Amino acid sequence: MVHLRRGDTFMMNVTWEGKDLSFTADGYQAHPRLVVIVLNKDRVWEKVGKWENNSLSLKYSVWPRYSSFADSDPDDNHLSIVTLEEAPFVIVEDVDPLMESCQKNTVPCRKFGTNVKKCCKGFCIDILKKLSKTVKFTYDLYLVTNGKHGKKVNNVWNGMIGEVVYHRAVMAVGSLTINEERSEVVDFSVPFVETGISVMVSRSNGTVSPSAFLEPFSASVWVMMFVMLLIVSAMAVFIFEYFSPVGYNRNLAQGRDPHGPSFTIGKAVWLLWGLVFNNSVPVQNPKGTTSKIMVSVWAFFAVIFLASYTANLAAFMIQEEFVDQVTGLSDKKFQRPHDYSPPFRFGTVPNGSTERNIRNNYPDMHLYMTKYNQKGVEDALVSLKTGKLDAFIYDAAVLNYKAGRDEGCKLVTIGSGYIFATTGYGIALQKGSPWKRQIDLALLQFVGDGRDQSLFFPFLFLNMRC
Repeated sequence: MVHLRRGDTFMMNVTWEGKDLSFTADGYQAHPRLVVIVLNKDRVWEKVGKWENNSLSLKYSVWPRYSSFADSDPDDNHLSIVTLEEAPFVIVEDVDPLMESCQKNTVPCRKFGTNVKKCCKGFCIDILKKLSKTVKFTYDLYLVTNGKHGKKVNNVWNGMIGEVVYHRAVMAVGSLTINEERSEVVDFSVPFVETGISVMVSRSNGTVSPSAFLEPFSASVWVMMFVMLLIVSAMAVFIFEYFSPVGYNRNLAQGRDPHGPSFTIGKAVWLLWGLVFNNSVPVQNPKGTTSKIMVSVWAFFAVIFLASYTANLAAFMIQEEFVDQVTGLSDKKFQRPHDYSPPFRFGTVPNGSTERNIRNNYPDMHLYMTKYNQKGVEDALVSLKTGKLDAFIYDAAVLNYKAGRDEGCKLVTIGSGYIFATTGYGIALQKGSPWKRQIDLALLQFVGDGRDQSLFFPFLFLNMRC
């Protein structure tokens, strides 16, 4: 009611044409008229009733948040829930421009602090819809502002975990990995999806590089072959022939022409070169016994070398489209990336459980990969395809989904989706939340009767390209 302050008693005798602003002797408005408004699910103020002639009239028999007007606490069963876009668990779409509403199998969601309407669908959204019916609650779903799962930075939690910790949301639903650090500040439900860490690499395109003919042997072998063995062996043959009594240069053999041909270092190199490549080129063979033995040893080496080179070259030229580049997180390429030229490049998406696991177990690896971390999964996939990244470490469930739907099937997870550091996705709730037990029981029921798999199948296995 409107009450006049002591200094405003002169208003009691003021009237306006067409307006009933009369006041009682005590200073209260004699005939007040009030409007009742509520903030609806679309975050818009809506007029739902009025107070007039000492009577309250409402537009709805129940409040828009589906709780009876007579209930003592009408909002107890209406929850604020935060989520994060990450296919196939949460997929965000625009509102239908014709209907101006969300289509079938999607639910309204919004960006936090704005009235921008979006529609959400996915495996986790289907789980949420099943939970709301089973546990009997309604919800206001919004997208986390910073696009992160949740990490503690400067003693402050961000992402979905931060929304729950600071009571801006009752629960967080999405591809949220359960780990020890998060479990200290929020309560997790039982896991509803098994996941862990996996590694994604790009398939080779099957083309042969111009330097493929050098690939069968390392650079050190080629140097030893052409510098050490060829030159040293050629020098040895020349020296043996030069000092041999029956050689071209000494001409000590009886009946020889003193002005006959000589055996030079160039002729020795040309002879050994021709033996390596089995070429029918005109050569001058030595006459000395020692030099002949030396040439025979070189010829035996040339046979072994040429056979090994041919076999290895065939393996490189007729190569399979894909070869696993890494075997796991302990692989030498992750632990000693600078041993390769160019250095092996890999990263993850920061502020997640994958980065935390690597930081705690492989600190040197984490320090190196920081400069190659990606803003999001889609950015990482582009980097893999364009050659800016050699490997991407992330959540196994997401990587397997992306690999199965990659256009051109150029991306693959190592070991056919092998998982490291196995854990699971869970729903995060406020510490001591009364909803935890009911949600746990409902999730266990879903897992027990296979309903979680029936919900997951359409998003993970249908329309797979690879």
